[in-house]
Amino acid sequence: VKVDGDYVVEREFGNEYQYFLPRHHNYTITPEKDIDHRNGVSTFDLVLISKHVTGQQLLSSPYKMIAADVNNTGSITTFDIIELRKLILYINREFPDVNSWRFVPADYQFADPQDPFASQFPEVYSINDLSDNMNDIDFVAIKVGDVNESVRLTAGSPASTRAART
Repeated sequence: VKVDGDYVVEREFGNEYQYFLPRHHNYTITPEKDIDHRNGVSTFDLVLISKHVTGQQLLSSPYKMIAADVNNTGSITTFDIIELRKLILYINREFPDVNSWRFVPADYQFADPQDPFASQFPEVYSINDLSDNMNDIDFVAIKVGDVNESVRLTAGSPASTRAART
């Protein structure tokens, strides 16, 4: 997680972080993760994306559609299938145009859930004039390429809650 703004103090406690942010300043919270691009990616994902592209079976959530956009163009096309195939066949070690994970604020409502690319969705959380504790900032993590949600979290690295505190 990256926190930008005035007077940010970060403390690390093992796998958890605390941010101490003085009140009445502006901040931007940006989650970031770019490791193990192949984790959760399989030929089954290729099949599901192909069915979406041909209209045989559309992906069932905006998050799966974001995961399918492996070339980060804001659409799902055969070019995404080609990039995913290159990754699976070890031609590429990672996706060239996008991090392995993307994050959308959990409280974000897509204008059109059937087309999450119709309008730009946020990948940061902005705090304007921080006035109180904010322990409820949450994001939906999206593993790029993994539309069947088979990603394995690394053993020994449990998911942790990261909260901004004043």
